[in-house]
Amino acid sequence: MIKITTRICFILCLQLSAGLILKGQESKPFTSAESVVLFTDRTLYVASEQIRFSAFLQSMDGSEPATVSHVLYCELITPDGNQICGNKYSVNNNSAYGCLDIPDDIVTGVYYLRAYTRYMRNYGPKSYHYTRIRIINPEGKDVQVVTSNNNPSQIISVEENTFRTADSFTVSPDKSEYAPGDTVHLLIAETGSVRSAYKGLSLAVVPEFSESLDHGTPHLNGQFENTGLYYPETRSLSITGKLIDNTTGKALSGTRINLSLFGNGRDFMAVMTDSSGRFFIPLPKYTGSRNLFLCPDNVPGANPKILVDNDFCTVPIHIPTNNFTLTPQERETALNMAINVQLGSYFKDGQISDSVRQRGEDRPFYGKPNVTLDIDKYVQLPTLEDYFNELPTLVSVRKSKGEKYFRIFGDQDGMSVFDPLILVDLVAVNNPSLVLKIPPSEVSRIDIVNLLYLKGDQTYGGIINIISKKGDFAGISLPSSGISLNYKFLADNCNDQEINQQLPHKPDTRNTLFWDPHLILNNSHVVREKFTISGAPGNYLIILNAINSKGETIEQISRLKVL
Repeated sequence: MIKITTRICFILCLQLSAGLILKGQESKPFTSAESVVLFTDRTLYVASEQIRFSAFLQSMDGSEPATVSHVLYCELITPDGNQICGNKYSVNNNSAYGCLDIPDDIVTGVYYLRAYTRYMRNYGPKSYHYTRIRIINPEGKDVQVVTSNNNPSQIISVEENTFRTADSFTVSPDKSEYAPGDTVHLLIAETGSVRSAYKGLSLAVVPEFSESLDHGTPHLNGQFENTGLYYPETRSLSITGKLIDNTTGKALSGTRINLSLFGNGRDFMAVMTDSSGRFFIPLPKYTGSRNLFLCPDNVPGANPKILVDNDFCTVPIHIPTNNFTLTPQERETALNMAINVQLGSYFKDGQISDSVRQRGEDRPFYGKPNVTLDIDKYVQLPTLEDYFNELPTLVSVRKSKGEKYFRIFGDQDGMSVFDPLILVDLVAVNNPSLVLKIPPSEVSRIDIVNLLYLKGDQTYGGIINIISKKGDFAGISLPSSGISLNYKFLADNCNDQEINQQLPHKPDTRNTLFWDPHLILNNSHVVREKFTISGAPGNYLIILNAINSKGETIEQISRLKVL
């Protein structure tokens, strides 16, 4: 009697825990929207360069820092909102920084760097951050044509939220003129007797006229209405979407969605859809691109279809933008920058792409199995069921109402209560009859975990993973309701070594001489920086950006000259 009572309490605790997690997905405890402040190294670029940026998350009014989202979405868009490129960046202590590669075939024109979090998508494009930049493609003859939009609902009015220039800091180089190859020593100090709480400090040293000193930051007007569709990403990236009946269009609630992740760091996870059919699957902190497979459990009498939310915002917008122009000074600066880019392309180190890197096979997510059944070590049997029958104390193939199912035996209470997780090459296949039809000649081994296994908010009565010899799911067809995705995870960090120092045995072709996206004041409210000067003569701007305690953006500018 005591053993039965213990088992009931254990099962109730598991079910209550799962219920709390599911309820947490449906609730929306976050009532104030986030906002993003973003600084770039400059605002004039050449095709194939990198846009370097630093970003800081705070509340909408700028009074308190945001502590919810841990992923920043940053994309380069046209004035009509079409994405040119985009990446996702990890947020730590409310700040993020990174690089965005400009395509080499981009059309000369005016573009916008747009930044937001997934949670901000509840409030729409008017809540995002926008930085206007200009890009020149010296290899192309075309110039971007700015269109007009006659649909008032898609037109976003823009007002300039200009930087507040104040003598908050002194930015002092050790001298005003330098020769090529000299080292510049910078002293950055906060002024005034009353110290302020500054955040988001960044520093850029760029050619004069590559940064518009009167640019401001476009601020999109409009009311923010919370749609409640997007959960904040409090740890890392996530995949969200909705499960519907493709025949009726109705949402399918309380249905398990299985996700399998391939490549290095192979993993499996599963969640239940909420009352509106939506799901939220948190992902590991991986970088690069990985292949995923999403598949729902069988739903009797329904034709399930998974609708996955787009990674980036796809709401149509139109930002009124003037035609692309350059002043004579900007034209000369752009020419020199284009020469540097072209020269630098001849000295780039060869890089091995992710697609040709040798990838080792990581251990499966469940670690070391309790038992591994190596098919080749057994006398060849006609069916997989025959092999399972050779292990009668570990796995049993049973039949109920004409349908076969697996049961794994173990010493833990609750093994007989929860269904086991059945995998083929780490993809969930919830049709035991289909699995048992796999020819044994196509199978390398079978891993068995005969313990209760908790994965996220799901509990399984053990695991059976059938590993094929060729990695082709042993020839079976994956469920038609599933979808495959090549998913882009977090972006790799920038290579700051290439930008902040001249590499030996190479010409100095840097257009940004120095970039520090995360300056930290010491106890004396001072920062010291140093960098080598470029070989290109001319005037350069030293631009310090920061955010004060009121959420206002501060811009402090100094100058130096290369003879």
